[in-house]
Parts: sequence; C-alpha cells; structure tokens
Amino acid sequence: MTTTLARTPNGLTLTRHLLTEAEQLTIEARPDQETALILIAGHLTTRSGDDTHTAERADPFTAPATGWYLPADTAATITAGPEGADLVQVQAPLRDNRTTGPAASRVTAVAPETRGHGSWEREVTTLLAPPRTSGLLLGETIARDGRWSTYPPHRHSISDPPRETALQEAFAFRVRPATGFGVVLTYDDTVADARCTVVTGTSLTTVTHGYHAIAAAGGHDLYYLWAAHGEIDDHFALHTDPAHAWLLDT
Repeated sequence: MTTTLARTPNGLTLTRHLLTEAEQLTIEARPDQETALILIAGHLTTRSGDDTHTAERADPFTAPATGWYLPADTAATITAGPEGADLVQVQAPLRDNRTTGPAASRVTAVAPETRGHGSWEREVTTLLAPPRTSGLLLGETIARDGRWSTYPPHRHSISDPPRETALQEAFAFRVRPATGFGVVLTYDDTVADARCTVVTGTSLTTVTHGYHAIAAAGGHDLYYLWAAHGEIDDHFALHTDPAHAWLLDT
C-alpha cells in the first residue's frame, strides 16, 4: 500500500491509499470527526457494522463517483479487489458538537452540473454537504481538454456572511493521459503575486487562503476530488476576484 496525506490547519485531512489486490485498510472509529471514502478507480469492498458493500469504478473520467460516508464514531474495513484501488479518505472535525447520521451510508453521484463555458467549461458534481454532514463539503470536478476550472478565480478566506464564507480546501487529482499535468494558481491580491503548484495524476494539495484557479495542460483532462471545511452551514458564499468578475456575465 502506498499512502500520501494532505492536511489543512483547521484539521481537514485527505489521505490517498493506493491499494493492491486483497490489501486491507482499517478506518478507526473517531467520536470527534466525520469521514468520507471516495473510490477514484479500482474495485473494493467496505464493511461497517453489519453492512457490506462492493463498488468498482473504471476511472473518474468515464464512471460516476461512488463511496461511503461514515458518521462520527463509525469504523470500517476496506478490502481491495482484483485490480486494486485508488481510494481517498477524507476526514473533518465535527463542528460545534453537531451530530451526524446514525450509520454509514453510500455516496452516489447525481448528474454533473456544467459550469462556465468555452475555455473554462467544466463538470461539477457535489457529493456531500450539510445537513447530511456536520460541516464537510465534498465533490468532484472534471476539466477536459486543457480547460480552466475553479474559474474565474475566487476565494473563501474571510468570514463575512452572507458575502463570503471562511473555508479551507484540499484536493486529490487524476490526469488523462497519465503523462499530463495541471496547475493550481493561488494569490492573495493580484495575479502578479501568484504562486503556482504543478499537479500530476497522484497529487494532493491544499488551498488554505486566497484566490485560486486550476488549469489542465493542453490536450489533457484533469479530474480532482475537492473537500472543504470551515464555517459552512446550509449556505456558503464564494468571493470572486473583482478583476475577473466580469466573466460571470459573459
């Protein structure tokens, strides 16, 4: 098993497990956090309590999301199938002692939403959000053929309801073809001060503050699982960079 991890200062954690055939992973029960397990690709079986579920996914570009939501104080055992599995474990602290659901449940994708147009068109699927969760927001985005996503650049750094919600975010990526890459652009004030992070098909990264946008390399499709945690309730607000907000009206 190969494991990589990304964590934000507010406790949101993404752990990526690359499991080979028949390898097992134990998820321990934690009374202070909620957990989501998202299958990126492969085949696995999950056991939690008396429930057993099997899932497979060829890849995130052609097959819908599948996974499990584990409320606080819920344990599970994962066993990889014949082709192994690329699995992301998302953990977030409970907010304000809020309770979550009483038992583990499946995460299944609804039809993706198309956002943007032209060179910044992408497919977005929201998988989990309050009130089903205590505070975890989770979804998937696909930007095909070199397109931008998370665009125009936005931030969710400041608590200024209802205009902006303070959230920290973490991402897990896949690229098609696998030789490709993507770029995560982040900045605080203007793009002249931007920082760039190159991501590949097994990368994890975080965005804890500032404006951000993501681009796929030309001729490649970029997938990412995104998880956000912070002050979210039943509503959250993003603040678009005013210099690029005009794009929302095109």
